[in-house]
Amino acid sequence: MESMEMKRRYADDAEGDGDQRLLSKNGEIKISIEEGRQTRNCARRSDQKCFFADGVRRIDYVLAYELDDDEMSMDESESQEAKPETKIQSRRSYFQKMLEIQGMQLEIVNAELSNTRFVLVHAPWAVLAKQAEYLRIKMPIRENDIGNYEKGCVESILQSINTFKIEEKYEIEEPDYFTALFSVERADQFIMPDDDREKFFATAQRGRMVHDLLIRTAFDPHRKDHFGIGRLLANGTYTAAYPLHEGDVISSSERKKRVKKRSKDTNVEQNDRQLLYDIWARAARFYKYQPKSLIKKYFGARVGLYFAWLGYYTKVLFPAAVIGFLSFVYGTLSLSTDTISNELCNATGAGSIIMCPNCDKLCTFWHLYDSCTYSKLTHVFDNVSTMLFAIFMSVWATLFLEGWKRYHAEIAWEWDLMDYEIEEETIRPEFQLRVSGKCVNPVTQEEEPYLPFYQKATRHFISGVTVVFGLLLVLAFVFGAIVYRVIVLYVLHASDDEFAKTNAPILTGVTAAIINLIVILILSSGYRWLARVLTNWECPRTQTEWDNGYTLKVFLFEFVNCYSSLFYIAFIKGKFSGVPGSEEDDREQGRYRIFGYRPESCDPAGCMVELVIELAVISVGRQFFESFLEIIVPVLCNVFRNIKHHLPGTAKMRKRWRAAHARQSRRETDRTISRWERDYYLNTVVDHFLFDEYLEMVLQFGFVTLFVAAFPLAPLFALLSNLIEIRLDAYKFLVVNQRPMPARAENLGAWAPILDGISKLAVLTNACIIAFTSEFVPKVLYFLTTGNGSYENYINNSLSYYNASKLDVEGDTKFGNVTVCRFRDYRKPSCSLRAELAELSGVVDCDDQYGFSLEWWHIFAARVVFVLVFEHLVFLIKGFVAYMIPDIPTHIFIKMQREQYVARQARREYELRQKSGQSDHDGAQPASAYDASAENMKSTQNRADADMALAAAGAKQKYAAFRGREQEYIQRLPTGQP
Repeated sequence: MESMEMKRRYADDAEGDGDQRLLSKNGEIKISIEEGRQTRNCARRSDQKCFFADGVRRIDYVLAYELDDDEMSMDESESQEAKPETKIQSRRSYFQKMLEIQGMQLEIVNAELSNTRFVLVHAPWAVLAKQAEYLRIKMPIRENDIGNYEKGCVESILQSINTFKIEEKYEIEEPDYFTALFSVERADQFIMPDDDREKFFATAQRGRMVHDLLIRTAFDPHRKDHFGIGRLLANGTYTAAYPLHEGDVISSSERKKRVKKRSKDTNVEQNDRQLLYDIWARAARFYKYQPKSLIKKYFGARVGLYFAWLGYYTKVLFPAAVIGFLSFVYGTLSLSTDTISNELCNATGAGSIIMCPNCDKLCTFWHLYDSCTYSKLTHVFDNVSTMLFAIFMSVWATLFLEGWKRYHAEIAWEWDLMDYEIEEETIRPEFQLRVSGKCVNPVTQEEEPYLPFYQKATRHFISGVTVVFGLLLVLAFVFGAIVYRVIVLYVLHASDDEFAKTNAPILTGVTAAIINLIVILILSSGYRWLARVLTNWECPRTQTEWDNGYTLKVFLFEFVNCYSSLFYIAFIKGKFSGVPGSEEDDREQGRYRIFGYRPESCDPAGCMVELVIELAVISVGRQFFESFLEIIVPVLCNVFRNIKHHLPGTAKMRKRWRAAHARQSRRETDRTISRWERDYYLNTVVDHFLFDEYLEMVLQFGFVTLFVAAFPLAPLFALLSNLIEIRLDAYKFLVVNQRPMPARAENLGAWAPILDGISKLAVLTNACIIAFTSEFVPKVLYFLTTGNGSYENYINNSLSYYNASKLDVEGDTKFGNVTVCRFRDYRKPSCSLRAELAELSGVVDCDDQYGFSLEWWHIFAARVVFVLVFEHLVFLIKGFVAYMIPDIPTHIFIKMQREQYVARQARREYELRQKSGQSDHDGAQPASAYDASAENMKSTQNRADADMALAAAGAKQKYAAFRGREQEYIQRLPTGQP
């Protein structure tokens, strides 16, 4: 299959490259004496732990496995008779033999502190060159000769603020090159740093190319479909496979301790890992820009793209956070001049209105001014600036997505992701293990595992039913929260505590939100486990299919889990509470009841405050809880890592370790441990390690956009959370986890359409919140019609009358004999009240069933019109913005065209050189008729060679200058100082 093809390809290539490498009998690639001397002189680094024992060959990948008791005894007693290999040992031996046949060089070492054995893997130049050509990797071919583009106004302002920039002593700008697809035949046309092939490919690129070989190498000589390191990890043949971190990370506190103790080792080992820690992962650098190019160079394009997106998202949150904070400040400052809240809080005016009980029997009458605090809080979040901010955030979401497309285009060009091609995916090891059917692949013409359609459809159907059941279970918890609200509201109103009675809606909302947050966090972990089980049971063929299925399930779960209670408060609560009355009256009139209780209603000021409380508790609480976990988990991982690091696994190994290191301190012992063993004790990186990071940010994006009309401070809290999130993720990837396998990624994948869908849904949700949840539309309609340009008497106009003589109220009797009470709604008054109340004497339209009044229908029509106008206006602005902003900036498009032209010229020059060399080799003399054309071809070739030589020389000089600046930075770093 792939492995056999690889074997033939690399064996032939290694034999063909006689001037560079020789293929030995055992499959190893030998280094020639001259090249070995050159490599040894330039490959010496400060960290010899990243190289083989000869200090020359770099370790590109590490395979690890645990030795069993038999293998341990065989190592300790060489005279013992050799036992036959087990099945696992046979797989391991054949796999390593196939790696050597393909040109890889292996070195096997034992661990210092445990019964672990490591297989160190090195890929020589011949293997890397062919892999680069096979994977279509682009490498520098000529210096970028296009000048800098003119920056926009906003970008110029940001660039002028030195506070956010990385200091000059850290800033190392990468050379800017045009790149082309690497070709072994045209290797001399590419820019080779210091003429050293070992430096040509970055460590991340080397790791990716080696990993591609590992996933395609066979481990069973009798089964062609048994291949890949993933399957060997799944069946326990190997316990870990990872690329090495580059050196150690020394914190500033550790440097201070070394200086204080006057340690001889006060110098900081300089490498990309230490540099990233100093300028990126430290908490004190939270306000600095990220070194995106260095992140991509160290971790690969997939991780680099995540941090680039997170950094861009955090940057564009800044204006949204500022405007949202200003909206909150406006609501606070305008509170003293708000006519409606001041009128409601007037105990001798509208505040003296007697309100109907909020529940049956246990609740009593109450005065309107009891909801004064609630009304003031409502105005802070429900005012004119709320609507303007909602429009701004709807447009902001579009600007963010369109801006990201342009920013992604720049990154994709810089990181050579523009012409990204989906690489051929291998079959998941789990699919190979679980599927017994066979089928011939029409592409490879090889027999491979196959899952019939009817089995696949059955699995997906049962999985879909389980997902629907899980979603219904979430809704059941939401219903339970509704019942909790109703019961607690009854209890608080029946209590003797005056504070509890007065603030019953707020207390109920806060406690319900906290309980809902706890339930959300518990269900979130449970549903992720369930989604993983269901996706594995569906048995996807490739990792991409697995990722897409898992993403869809988890996002559906999390969307319903996080937002269902918010949708209930915003659009359902208070709409079915009906009018006050006994259970018998409600039953006669067909009104809804929940276990005999009246559905909860909104305060006279509306449900906006409860929505704010629920949104603030869930969004902010979830963000800070996850940030707290990301702080605690790395610390605990460090503790467990140190315990595992210093305490060997078996008693025999512990005794040996104590005897060998009895006189050494723990810190001295750390310095003697190899790099690969230290990395082995770090946390293993799972295949979908970025999934949780993206999910957390996408859910946060939903909180920021979907309900921002209710909580304008959401962008501010999201900004603060992201500043912490970036540094925590950086610390986790650099210090706590093993180095992830560098992988390519075209864009955000499935998350891009999800973000786009959320931004479109946000327009509709914010329009409905302003129209149906807030009091904006009724206030404006009253201001323009009944109020004649004023909000006076709005409170009295928004309350309906009810015949209180039909109510059975127990408890408080301070109100005396109440015959009329008011409740929040636009209902027709009872006909029996026209004779009792003078203000109702002129009312013609009355109804003893309290039907909706004509004003209610006017307000409902105005709300519908507002939603239609709002969403059409915002979608028009969004469409115009998306149309006016091109996805690819002009300067990037020009660079792309120039790069393609340079690549074509390089290929043409190579072809001309080949033709010219072939003519000289044949010794044929050109005819007189063709002398002129031959001379022109030679002169053109000479000029092209001269141009290429000048370009290469200039690029090499710039690269040498870049390396010089890097060395100057290393020398300027204080020894032992933070």
